Amino acid sequence: MTSPVQTAQRRPLAGPSHGTRCRAVALFFLGLWALVSFAGAAVWSVSAATDELALPTVTEVLEDQDGRLTLADVRSPGVEKFFRLADPKDGRPGAAQWLRWTLRNTSDKPLLLWLDTGNRTLQHVDLYWPDATGTYQHRSTGSAHPFSQRPLPTTTFVFPVDLPAQQDAVVYLRVRSTGYMGVVLTPSLWQPDAYRTYAEREKLFWVLFIGLGIAFAATHFLLYTLTRDVNSFLYASSVVVFVFGLCTGSGGYGAAYAYLWPDSPVWNQATWVLSTAFISNVPCYFLIHLLELDKSQPRLIRVVYLMMAVVALNVGFQTIVTLGQWGGQERWLQWLFTVGGVPWALIFGGTLLSIARSAKAGSRTAKIVLLGFFPTLVAGVLTAYTQNLMGKTYFEFFMAAVVFEWMAMSAAVADRFNQFRKERMQAQKALVVSLKQSEADLERKVAERTNDLELERARTVNLLHNILPAEVARELSTTGKAHSARHESATVLFTDFNGFTQAAASMPADRMVAELNEVFAAFDDICDEEGVEKIKTIGDAYMAAAGLPKPCDDHAQRCVRAGLRMVAFVDKRNADSSFKWRLRVGIHSGPVVAGVVGKRKYAFDIWGDTVNIAARMESAGEPGRVNVSAYTRDLVRRDFECEYRGKVDAKGKGEVDMYFVAPNLRPCA
Repeated sequence: MTSPVQTAQRRPLAGPSHGTRCRAVALFFLGLWALVSFAGAAVWSVSAATDELALPTVTEVLEDQDGRLTLADVRSPGVEKFFRLADPKDGRPGAAQWLRWTLRNTSDKPLLLWLDTGNRTLQHVDLYWPDATGTYQHRSTGSAHPFSQRPLPTTTFVFPVDLPAQQDAVVYLRVRSTGYMGVVLTPSLWQPDAYRTYAEREKLFWVLFIGLGIAFAATHFLLYTLTRDVNSFLYASSVVVFVFGLCTGSGGYGAAYAYLWPDSPVWNQATWVLSTAFISNVPCYFLIHLLELDKSQPRLIRVVYLMMAVVALNVGFQTIVTLGQWGGQERWLQWLFTVGGVPWALIFGGTLLSIARSAKAGSRTAKIVLLGFFPTLVAGVLTAYTQNLMGKTYFEFFMAAVVFEWMAMSAAVADRFNQFRKERMQAQKALVVSLKQSEADLERKVAERTNDLELERARTVNLLHNILPAEVARELSTTGKAHSARHESATVLFTDFNGFTQAAASMPADRMVAELNEVFAAFDDICDEEGVEKIKTIGDAYMAAAGLPKPCDDHAQRCVRAGLRMVAFVDKRNADSSFKWRLRVGIHSGPVVAGVVGKRKYAFDIWGDTVNIAARMESAGEPGRVNVSAYTRDLVRRDFECEYRGKVDAKGKGEVDMYFVAPNLRPCA
């Protein structure tokens, strides 16, 4: 069996073992802690040439859990032995903590130095330092005191300290936090002139920062009034909220406390809390609205909105507790602050995630927002790093990053507005094109409808002309009514078929109607050609007239020519038709009354004794002949040859002179 020694001897010489490396690392950190401890317990030498001397935050600390110890208590041997090297921010909430430094004035004259705590939020801060006689002087301040009670009108808590020449001075600093903010100190000693220069430089940065914020906000408020772009209003609101938050939240710059409510320390601490809600909600809502994240990622944004409500509720409770000044409120405030940090982080995390998704999806505005937010994020991390590890804050880099972010957000608002304007212009162009197309379609439809109406009107007029004389139809369509008129000289024509009743009884109905339609259609053409107005048909009788409704001098000649042509048409048709018609024609001239009767089915008709006599001329005539009265014969004697028949008995009229018109155009004798 191989021994452990032999096994060890056969191991390759590749370097120290894992256990050796661990021991080395442990020794390194132990030595580093010892070095830090020595530095914390060391005597710090100062002279008139020292502009600034940073004091360690890891220093001698004594925790007073009840906050009742006095300076005499902590200097007593029984209590002094409990001082330990520690970081005061690790203390219990609400407890008082005593910090101790030993300062040595190496110059030959007393020194007046300013001790800067580097803190803006502690409710209670007390400084004790010995004078030349060894008697301790005391100055008290804190955010729970009015601004006017500060030893120096500075944004952080700064104390003037007199150090005797060539002596060691043990300085005690008592701090206590009764709010939601813990103890965070970056103590340092300053020459007064050097601190004034530093404070003026810092103030200049803040004034420039606030001025730029006001300029950005005012510009976009003005743009909102001109363009009514909600994004401009939300951007300006977020800038105002951010500036106000930096000036109030967590103590801020101190400008709000010094210039707005210097005698209201309780309200000042309440604004620390209120500003956190606005800083978390307003800028995030602005980004959500700007990028329309609630439409593209509704589920994630609903969670963000829920967290906004939780933060607002939490801040409301913190404000009530702060204003109430209840006993033990520091525990309530720090518990609410710790719990509220979770939804606060979710708001920013959810909003940032949704912006990243929108940028990945191709949103140019989202990419601009991320570009502007990145320097602020980096500067915030570096500021926290320098605060915790280096004991000094280079806040001007963070302010510069915020200004860059404002510029980027302003560009994002402009880009989004430009996109919206282009989309609106495209929509307007599309609307114009659509309206033009609709207008063209409407004009086409109107033209088609107008054409249809014209065709319908033409058909209606044509139908009306087929029913009524042209003059009567025109008057009826124009005025809506037709006036009756008396015509002193007109000629009436009647035709009838001899033996029609017997023929109709033996003829099929459709054949009879077809025969009548063919004959009467020919009569209509003859009347149109001769200028005779068809009046109506009654059974197998056909009635027409000339000289009305428009008077003419040759009305008798027109009717005689039409009658002769009708007889000739029937004779010619009988030569080729299996059924033979025997037509009688009677004509008489004289005065008549013409007009339109009926309410629904208009009918043009004539009345008077002339009509009755013309009917007697037809009934007293013979088939194939045109029978006229003596009065008509006198009117046409120059154009037609007439054969006197003598006096013929006419029903209801007695014996009347009648003439047959010869089928030629020779004048009558």
